[in-house]
Amino acid sequence: MADHLSAEFLITALAASDEQIAAALRVLQGKDTGEHVTAEPYLTLKEVGRKLNLHPSTLWRWDVPGHSLGGRKRFRLSDILAYLESSEFRARANKLRADRLTKNTDKP
Repeated sequence: MADHLSAEFLITALAASDEQIAAALRVLQGKDTGEHVTAEPYLTLKEVGRKLNLHPSTLWRWDVPGHSLGGRKRFRLSDILAYLESSEFRARANKLRADRLTKNTDKP
């Protein structure tokens, strides 16, 4: 296991840029704790809707991915943006569109 990790480490180090190597050395030497990285906030569906200019009901209907925090659903904007670009979302949107068309054509 250690041999595999050593080989992988060396291959990665050889392919890395000078900046990446310097950053990795700072972390390995304990000089960079990563505290400067800000975590992405968890948002409510209403907050996400405001940011994307969409109604929260639309996001709920689209079944956007979320996280359960303290028994409440919260969302990361980056997760939702990635989902909206995914083939999974496109399939869901097409199904919702087809269902709506079927519902509208069934009316007398």
